[in-house]
Amino acid sequence: MLLKGGRVVDPCMNIDDELDILIEGERIRGVGKGINVKGAEVFDVKGKVVVPGFIDLHVHLRDPGQTYKEDIESGLRCAVAGGFTTILCMPNTNPPVDTAETVKYIIDKAKRVELCEVLPCGAVTKGRKGKELSNMYLLKEAGCIAFTDDGSPVQDALLMKRALQIAKQLDSFIMNHCEDDTISYGHINEGYIHALTGIAPRSPEAEEIMIARDCILSLKTEGHIHIQHVSSSLSVEIIKYFKEKGAPITAEVNPMHLYFTEEVIKEVGSNGKVNPPLRKEEDRIALIKALREGIIDCVATDHAPHAPYEKGFIEESMPGIIGLQTALPIMLELKRLGYLTLNDIVRLMSCNPARIISKKDHGISAGNPANLTVFDEDMEWILDESTNYSKSRNTPLWERRIKGKVIMTIYMGKIVFKGKY
Repeated sequence: MLLKGGRVVDPCMNIDDELDILIEGERIRGVGKGINVKGAEVFDVKGKVVVPGFIDLHVHLRDPGQTYKEDIESGLRCAVAGGFTTILCMPNTNPPVDTAETVKYIIDKAKRVELCEVLPCGAVTKGRKGKELSNMYLLKEAGCIAFTDDGSPVQDALLMKRALQIAKQLDSFIMNHCEDDTISYGHINEGYIHALTGIAPRSPEAEEIMIARDCILSLKTEGHIHIQHVSSSLSVEIIKYFKEKGAPITAEVNPMHLYFTEEVIKEVGSNGKVNPPLRKEEDRIALIKALREGIIDCVATDHAPHAPYEKGFIEESMPGIIGLQTALPIMLELKRLGYLTLNDIVRLMSCNPARIISKKDHGISAGNPANLTVFDEDMEWILDESTNYSKSRNTPLWERRIKGKVIMTIYMGKIVFKGKY
C-alpha cells in the first residue's frame, strides 16, 4: 500500500512535510518523497493530513453487561471512524474488570473484531466498591495496562497510597476520576446556570481536593498517577505545582471541556451533562493554556455512551457524552480559533498518549507498525443516524454541522475505516 503526497505530521519523529508512505504487511517500509513501487495499491492523499494513529486513554465500551449502550464491536467502529488505533477501556462494566476472566473476555472479543488495539484497565478495588484492593498482580498478568475505579473515585487515601505503591512495582500506573464524594452530589457546575435553574451544583472543589490528595500521594510514593478529565483552573495550578516538585503525574482533558462551557446546558439539556461538569469560560481557557504548556499531557475523549431514556431530565439523567468521532473536529476547531497548531493536536492525541503508556514504536518511521490516520481538515459533515457508529447519541453535537473528518484509518497495515474523499 502506498499513500502518496499527503501532509505527514508527526511531532514524535519531527516530521511536517509532503511525503509518501509505503506500507508492506503490518509495518511501514518507507517514508520519503517520490516513492514508487510496482504493484502497490496507491492512494492519492494530496491535500489531506496523515498522522500516527490517535490513542485514547479513556473509553467506555460498556461491554460486558451494558451492551444496550455500546459493545466492543460498535465502540471500535466508532473509534476507527474517529481515527483511533489504540484505546484504553474503562472497567466500570457489569461485572467490573476485577478478575482475569473479564480481562480475557475483553481482549478475546476485541481480537475477533480486529479493528484497533484495545488495552483494558483493571479496577483498583474489588467490585469498584472502594473497600479492598483488587489483585492488581493477576490483572496485570492477564493484560491490564493500568488501574482505575473510574466513575467511582477511590475515596480512601490509604487504599490509594497502597495502589500507587503496587502500580509502581508493576511498572504500571493508577488513573483516578478525581471527585470527593462528600461534596460532589449535584448535576451541573456551581455557577450562573445552576443559580438560574435551581439545579443542584457539583462544585469544582470536589475535583480540586482529590487532585491535591492524589498528587501528594504520588509525590510521596513515587507512583505514577494519571488524573482523568481535568476541568478546573485551580486543578491545573495544583497539577503544575506537584509536577514541578517532581511527582510522576500525567493528566488528560476531555475535548468537550476545551470547547463548551456550562452555557451549553441551556441549549442541549442533559446531553451536556458530564462528570466533572462543563465549567466556566475562564476554566476552559486555563485548560487550553495548560495543554500548550505541557501541564496537561493529552486529550482523552471519556467516550461515555448512554441510551436515550437515560438522558431525560438533568437531575435524573446519567452523566456522560460520546466523543470518539467528534474529538478531532473539536480539536481542529480550536486550531481555527488560534488556540492550537496541527502539531499540537497530533502531540496531544497521539505522541503524548503513546509516551504515557510506554508505546515506543508509535510514529511514522520505517519499521514501526503501520497505524495511521488520514483526515481532511475542511470536510464538513453532520453527526446523525447515518454517520454515527455508536449505539448511543448523547452529545451536544448531535445533528450539528461540524468540520474536519477522518477519511481513512489504517491499523497494522489494514484499512479499518474508509470514508468518502
